[in-house]
Amino acid sequence: MKVAFFFGALNRGGAETLALDVLRRHRSLPFGVVCLYRNDGVLSEQMAATGARMLRIPRKRSWVVYIWRLCRAIRANDIRIVHAQTSLNAILAIVCSWFTGVRVVTTFHGFGFVGAPRVLRRFIFRGSDRVVFVSEGLKSAFVERGVFGCEGKLAVVHNGIDFGKLSIRVASPVEDTTGATRGEDGIRMCMVGSFGDGRNHLLVCRFLRLLKEEGVAFHFTFVGAARPKEMELYDECVRYCSEQGLEKEVTFAGLRDDVPEILSRMDAFVYSTRHDSFGLAVIEAIACGVPTFVNDWCTMREITQEGRWATLYKSDDEESLLGVFKDFLSHREEYEAKARKSAYEVRDTYSIESHIGALDSLYRGILECENS
Repeated sequence: MKVAFFFGALNRGGAETLALDVLRRHRSLPFGVVCLYRNDGVLSEQMAATGARMLRIPRKRSWVVYIWRLCRAIRANDIRIVHAQTSLNAILAIVCSWFTGVRVVTTFHGFGFVGAPRVLRRFIFRGSDRVVFVSEGLKSAFVERGVFGCEGKLAVVHNGIDFGKLSIRVASPVEDTTGATRGEDGIRMCMVGSFGDGRNHLLVCRFLRLLKEEGVAFHFTFVGAARPKEMELYDECVRYCSEQGLEKEVTFAGLRDDVPEILSRMDAFVYSTRHDSFGLAVIEAIACGVPTFVNDWCTMREITQEGRWATLYKSDDEESLLGVFKDFLSHREEYEAKARKSAYEVRDTYSIESHIGALDSLYRGILECENS
């Protein structure tokens, strides 16, 4: 059984990073795998370095010519299943399946396609052999908009993380009963995630203003790039912090490659989302043993086991976040102990090995139906 992970460009995103972790294990996978893509990106060299088969088929002319070349590659490489990671690639894979008989799996990684035209959603749901969602919350959103009699095709496969690159943080002694200081900068906190409408960085900025008014010493680091089409969200946060006198307490670090090292130095991880479909950064923070605070958005409740592995606060409510954080400051040792326990539990649940096992079961189920 050979599976093709199908991408447009190999840029840095959740789906691409997940595929990279799977490709690094290609020699020990229970199924054969190739990476099928159109354009190179920042992850191209890393994916090629895994030693896995890389098939680049650029679109040089019309889509008709591209589909013809894609069908040739599918036949030549004996690909049985094409796993599309975007809606466009799902459409292309479905068209190829008419001529090659290849099976199609489509994964939805975000909420963006929920509001797509009904005809497109219907085409993808009807044409795919399985439609996969990265969380139950994402699946529910699609079901509410209609799945066109394809309920039996739906599956949830949570993302997996290579925890080998993340060490569990060793907690330092608490300096005082309030936990208000640790070192020259006080409490060290961060949020990891690019600036876009899917996250609510400004809510965190408003929380930091309240925290400063409480007299708590802290330093907060925002790790993540500003998306070119959404620069105003980044600028708004920078401007707010400047107006509120938070320049010394807040650092905008931009895109970083040393997130594991950054997390290992943090006393707390604070995150706010509007519509994340999973939350890789949140899982990584929990897996590092960092006390984690996240709003009660449906997928955050899901991936944290309703707050078992993190502390939840009310969405879009900085006062709620301040309240739970002040409790953390007053009971640091309890939160540290919970964080260390959660680190081991979350690693068992969201490991890359668990993800690979779920994919293998999914693929084999499709081929078994084909042969029955």
